[in-house]
Amino acid sequence: MADEKASNRQEAEASEKYSVFSAASKWCIVAMVSYAAWFSTLTSFIYYPAIHDLAQTFAVSIDKINLTITSYMAMATVAPTLLGDAADVLGRRPVYVLTLSLYIGANIGIVLSNSYAALVGLRVLQALAISGKLSILS
Repeated sequence: MADEKASNRQEAEASEKYSVFSAASKWCIVAMVSYAAWFSTLTSFIYYPAIHDLAQTFAVSIDKINLTITSYMAMATVAPTLLGDAADVLGRRPVYVLTLSLYIGANIGIVLSNSYAALVGLRVLQALAISGKLSILS
């Protein structure tokens, strides 16, 4: 009976020490990662109200601005497979940090872009950087 209690206590201690993070740290990590993963959806839909303004700013048709949305969605479908494989080879943390940095850089580039070609290229980079988050995090 005493041996059984001792082994149960050791199993309980082993399961408690499974992670080096405290409970508060775990919740903080989950909150940050969830917040970053939410940007994939936000980035694709927040763009719609600005379509007419972008067409006027870049002096292109609305169809060309719609092409930036299509290119974003096309890259967003391919990105999880590319980034998932990269995360398997290189590790999740480096790929996560790299893609989040690329996403921030792409957003800054979109704000500063002066040409339609730069807008399309940066939207593709934005989709590549943020759409793979869910495959990395699962």
